[in-house]
Amino acid sequence: MAAPEGPFRAAILALAEGRPAAAVPLLEEAAARGDGGGYAWLNLGLALSQLGRLAEAVPPLERAAEALPDLAEPLFRLGQIAGLRGENERAVACFRAALERHRDHVPSLAALAATEETAGRLLEAAALIAHARALDPAEPELGAWAARIALARGDAATALEEAEAVLAQRPEHVGAAQTFARALLRLHSAEMALDRVAAHAAADPFAAGWPVAAATVHALSGNLAAALAELQAAAALAPEAAEVQGELGKALAAAGRTEEAEAALRLAVAARPNDVGLRNRLATVLWKAHRLAEALAMLDAAIADFGPEPALLMNRALLLNLRGEQAAALEAADRAIEASRGSREALVNRLSVLAYHPEGHAQALLGIGRRIAASLGPAPAPLHDARPADPDRPLLVGLLTGNLCRHPVGWLTVSGIEALPEDGFRIAAYSLRPREDAITARFRARAAMWREVGAADDAAIARLIAADGVDVLLDLGGYGEGGRPFVLHRRPAPVQIKWVGSQASSTGLDCVDWMLTDRWETPEGFERFYSERLLRLPDGYVCYAPPAYAPPVAPLPALATGRVTFGCFNNLAKITPAVMAAWARILVALPESRLVLRTSALSDAETRRLLLRRLIGAGLPEGRVTLGEGLPHHAFLASYGEVDIALDPFPYTGGLTVCEALWMGVPTVSLAGDSFAARHALSHLSNVGLADWVVETVDAYVALALSRARDLGGLAALRAGLRERVRASPLCDAPRFGRNLAAALRFAWRDWCARAGAEGKRAR
Repeated sequence: MAAPEGPFRAAILALAEGRPAAAVPLLEEAAARGDGGGYAWLNLGLALSQLGRLAEAVPPLERAAEALPDLAEPLFRLGQIAGLRGENERAVACFRAALERHRDHVPSLAALAATEETAGRLLEAAALIAHARALDPAEPELGAWAARIALARGDAATALEEAEAVLAQRPEHVGAAQTFARALLRLHSAEMALDRVAAHAAADPFAAGWPVAAATVHALSGNLAAALAELQAAAALAPEAAEVQGELGKALAAAGRTEEAEAALRLAVAARPNDVGLRNRLATVLWKAHRLAEALAMLDAAIADFGPEPALLMNRALLLNLRGEQAAALEAADRAIEASRGSREALVNRLSVLAYHPEGHAQALLGIGRRIAASLGPAPAPLHDARPADPDRPLLVGLLTGNLCRHPVGWLTVSGIEALPEDGFRIAAYSLRPREDAITARFRARAAMWREVGAADDAAIARLIAADGVDVLLDLGGYGEGGRPFVLHRRPAPVQIKWVGSQASSTGLDCVDWMLTDRWETPEGFERFYSERLLRLPDGYVCYAPPAYAPPVAPLPALATGRVTFGCFNNLAKITPAVMAAWARILVALPESRLVLRTSALSDAETRRLLLRRLIGAGLPEGRVTLGEGLPHHAFLASYGEVDIALDPFPYTGGLTVCEALWMGVPTVSLAGDSFAARHALSHLSNVGLADWVVETVDAYVALALSRARDLGGLAALRAGLRERVRASPLCDAPRFGRNLAAALRFAWRDWCARAGAEGKRAR
């Protein structure tokens, strides 16, 4: 009778069969009994790593490194985990220690190449990959890596050859397919690139890499619908390939097909639990579906596994902010800065969070902007060619944004852009995200050029803007989601202006010449808060385009209910503890009054419970607060019919929400601060003649809300005529705004012409 197998042999069998979860208890038993020696500890660490339990994997790998002093593998695996956890110095030390044990350890050579590539040392990375390939020439991953580095170094021909060889060996290799496509586009037109990919696909119709390559060409050319179709074909050809599912999930998420994106990404994560990017992307998909508690739990679990990975911490900061937890969000943002050693992305993340925090004053925001600017290094030579310094010639005005659609950027700029005199201003749109709705159609109708550039990198976008001959570039994205402000660092246009789109504060960037503003947003004396010069319009800095489908203004609800209903329809990031405390004072002073809050984040049950606890803790009576989730826009506007007075949050005040409230007959009580974001409401209310609804202290805010609420006759009269008042005001007067905008852009252009002329004289 054969002797029963020991736990170590059983565990090795389980690992060979792809069952790491079953192997773990067997390996724990084997290690405790001494069965398998150091190899039991090594395989236990490997099994835990495969399951994504990285923190648990470290101790057994350390035991293995001690027990197996001649083996490179334990140290290599420890280096991998350190790298995943953002501990770069420790990772490099582990890889070098592994190579001391075995100088030709290919995985350690490749891992060191990755650290060199990340640091931008491409020559060093290429040398390490060449060494690894000499030892293991048949490994396709090394070939794909060599192709990527060749492309990064500008050698598209070599990159194309290397990637093509990898795809012949591994036809589902996503990285090689993407490099192949990018290299083709460096060498040929999109049409020629697609023809070459199609020829390969015809010769090997069951290879998933070719539709991935076609998808990459389509995406880089702005045809995201075609890219998605190709990725779906690739996933059908290689349903078990985690990388393919991951790319499909990203594309589905970008197309707004959340349920399908989640399904694809869950498949990818299950296959590759150690891929931090996939887990981060899945959390983002849940977030966009307003499943905030699930998204936060996923990020927290990933941070527990991977450690303080900056990308995870940055998304955690944004998510906490969206839930209205400003202090915790700022703490997460600061951890991301520490973990990333002050990376530019982490600084942008902190600026985005700080704008909502009670400490988000203009000077503090400018300070972060200046740190971001310093991270860019010296300005490169301007990309734009010499422009005729003719102060009166027609100008090409570029719009750089992902929000030429039904979005605050669209609602607040489209009518102004339409009203620019066509004989003096042509429009070139550089769209960072494909959008198609009624607002997009209006932008398209006004634009002489329309470029879908979201898949291109900053340098390529800048080159295109410069080649198109843009004279004045308007950044409408800023540091917000999808914004690409660093395109401006390459100076693709002679005049570069920040306008709308995450316009919360100064950018801090020297490459942004002007901030388009008005006398309420930035009164005299506020210049010290801005790195940009202030280009003040005579009225407001935006022009609101009310939707044609907005329902009629409802009668003042307090006349029917006998009680005043306050409302705030802003996102929860703006609702700080000080705001809640002020609201509590108002409701306590008016015992019959009530408060309605409405925003998409309140679709999440856990977020509703959290907010309600915070509101009650601040002193608001529980039974008099209603929490409403997001609604389709028509219904969202109609819900203002139950609100008598809007209560603006602070320090980040309402922008589009104030315009919408006014259009629906609801005046807004606001408190102005010193940052751009803290004065949006002041600008809009002043523009319609309601500057007396804005104060500068919390006590005055409470007193103003109470005095207005006690004058129902005055409220009813104001409400009855407010829409017509807004319609006739500069806030909605597109022809007037168009003339003002044209004059401002012309002023900025003439200023550049004068400076260019003066520099030319000095050069002579």
